[in-house]
This record gives sequence, C-alpha cells and structure tokens, in this order.
Amino acid sequence: MAPSAHRAFQTTFQVTLPDRPIGAPYHARRTHKKSRKGCLVCKQRRVKCDERKPACLRCENYGASCIYPPTPKPSQTNSSPENMTVSPSNRLSSLSISDMVTRVRDAMSGELAFAPRVIGNQDEVLKIAMNSFQFFLKSSTDTIGPPLIRQVMRREMIHVAFDNPYLMYTILGCGILHMNRICPGSESRELAEAYFWQQALGLYSRALQCNVDDKNVNGLISACMLMGITSIIPPKFEIQDSWVFSGRHSDLNWLAIQGGLNAILKVAAKYVPGSIWGTPFGQNNKFETKLFQYEIKQGREGLHPALADLCGIDEFTSAETSPYYFPLKVLSPYLELEANAQNAAHCTTWMGRLDAQFVNLCRQRDPRALVLLAYWMGLMCTLSKWQPWVEGRVRQECIAVCIYLESMEDPVILPFLEFPACAAGYTLLSY
Repeated sequence: MAPSAHRAFQTTFQVTLPDRPIGAPYHARRTHKKSRKGCLVCKQRRVKCDERKPACLRCENYGASCIYPPTPKPSQTNSSPENMTVSPSNRLSSLSISDMVTRVRDAMSGELAFAPRVIGNQDEVLKIAMNSFQFFLKSSTDTIGPPLIRQVMRREMIHVAFDNPYLMYTILGCGILHMNRICPGSESRELAEAYFWQQALGLYSRALQCNVDDKNVNGLISACMLMGITSIIPPKFEIQDSWVFSGRHSDLNWLAIQGGLNAILKVAAKYVPGSIWGTPFGQNNKFETKLFQYEIKQGREGLHPALADLCGIDEFTSAETSPYYFPLKVLSPYLELEANAQNAAHCTTWMGRLDAQFVNLCRQRDPRALVLLAYWMGLMCTLSKWQPWVEGRVRQECIAVCIYLESMEDPVILPFLEFPACAAGYTLLSY
C-alpha cells in the first residue's frame, strides 16, 4: 500500500483530500457561471447545482446537508445570530463565516485562555479551531453513520454545540484528529488536538455531574457519540501493544468506553424521543427490532450454531444466565448481512452494546469471550472499505487476539480462528 493510501486509512473518517493544504483557512470559490446561486456543497464538489431549495437534487440524492451561501447585505455584517428568525434546521446556512467564527469562539468560552502557549496566541488557536470545525462539518461527517445521523450532526447538533462548550471542543477534537491522521506531521495541530480533547473531556465530566433532563440531553448524547473516537484511532498502535500481550486491563479501555452512549440512553430514555436524535434513533430501533428479534429472550434461535455450541448456549439460556448470550445474539445477524455502507455502520454498534461483565471477561482473556470479540473485529475488517477507522486499531487487535488464542493450542478454540485471522490478514501457523 502506498504511504498516502496507508495514511488515508488511519482514521475513522474517509475523505479525499482537497488540493489546498490541511489547515488552510476556508475561502469560498468564485461562483460558477452556469450556476450563479448554487449551493456550497455542489461548488466544493465541482458539479452543477440545480439551485432547488431548500435542498438541491444532487445533495438530496447524495444524502448531504445542502448549504446555500448567505445573501450578502452590508447591514448584516455584524448581525447577531440570536436576532435571526430562520428555523433551527436552516440557521447554519444563514451564518456568514464571520458569524461562525464568533459563535465558535464564544462556545470555546473562557477555556480558550488555557490553550498552551506553544500552539500560539489565542488568534492562532482560534484559527486552528475554525479549520477543525469546518473540516468536521464539510468532510468528517460524510463518513459517520447513515444519512439521517449525518444530517442531524451537520444541522441541529452544531447549534447545540454553540451553547455547550464541551460539545464544541468534542467536535473540534474530532475534526483535527481527522486532519492529523490523514496528514500527520504538524506540531501545532498535534498540540491543538491534545488541547481540544483535554478541554472536551474535562468539561464533559463536569456536565455529567448534573442530572439528565430535556435541556441537556441533546448535548450529552451528541458528545458521547463522538467521545470514543480518540481511543479507537490512536496516533500509533502496534500489535504488541494489545492488552492480550501486555496483561494491563487498562489497555482494553478503548472497548469499555464505547458503552458510554448506551448508559446515557438508559438514563435519558424518556427525553430521547423529543431530542434532536429522536427521529434517527427511532428509525434505527425499528430496523434493529426486526433484525435482532428482541421478542425472543432465550434459546438458540437466530444464533450462530457453532458459536452457540462454543459458548454453551442451549434452549434455556438467556442473557440473565449467560454473559455470552446477548453479545452473540447481536453478533449473529450481523454476520449474515450483505456487505454495504449502511450495514457496515450498523455492525459498528456492536462494541457499544457490550455490558461490563462481558468486557471484563475480555480483560481476563476468557477464550470464549475473545472468540466473539475476534469474530466482530474480523467482520469489521471485511467492512473496512466503508469503516476505515478499523485500520487505526481494530485490525491489529484482531491479529493480536488470534495470535494469543492460537498460542494456547486449544483444539476446541483453534477452528474458530480461521475467519477472524483470514479477515484481518493473518496466516495461522496451523494452516
């Protein structure tokens, strides 16, 4: 694999890099003579826009958030977003670049004063923040979840971030992490990435001290959805760094923290339908109810037969009697899905459904738990075309688990290593 291609896969996001260097300020291109009032998305993609509003046909077909440039008026140069009367879903397209800079700076709050001096002065930090914000908005969101999730992230979630510094710092952290993994080597951006995530985690920790209600549910869920990115896409990860070799339980924290969203959703259940995530989560739940057959609460129906045998699951087994039951119940239908972008996004959610008991079994290197984890990681390796963040850590972890289990030479376990090893690109010694 060429070096540039390798770098492009070291991230949870996938994007074709623009010609301008990463980190350069955004400048709107001159209007195309054949589409004088076209949307910004079509201009950026260099395609003709049909200028249909509120969303052009190309953006609608692509599943992108259609953003039209604001009409410049001298009297609105210093207008305040609070005075605008447009609907929340369209308000972002009405903000000028200077308006967005103001909103991002205000959302960063007084925490901006704590930015490391080595990054630069506050104006330079703000410039990096704006580049990160715009990169997240225009590039990173293209590869996060299905279209409805991306749409909420680009519209409603951004406005929630304007009023919640912890969410704004999380978005900035995601945007700059994306840039740094694709194009590493910028010391100032690497320092800024560490600073943004430090602020995001600190402020989010404080926000969690309050009870979840209808006023903060949007921000808490949004931030939690993005928080796990840092752990599954470390700057550098090698096979020998896996917890199965180090023996340090903390080295599996990348998996444990993925369950944070599930924990928040349980606490905030009554507020979710009225939140910005109510519609996309509701549609996803309909799909999952049919896929996982939640009405079946025990037994082997729908389970991978061989894996069920390995885990000792019989007709009377349930989630209450076996820690392997629910992880396998969710994993089994994923193994049967057609390989495509939408299903790849669904398969990703397996790691967020695991309870503490199963994660602890993985920490203890329980062979059966490791086989289930390896099967999921192997599955994600086969879907890395649509989920390139797999190359940041998951593929190496999958190989590490296969090597560890193979070294045990357990004749019961060895046959189950063929699929994950092959999917991750590892050749078993026994084959």
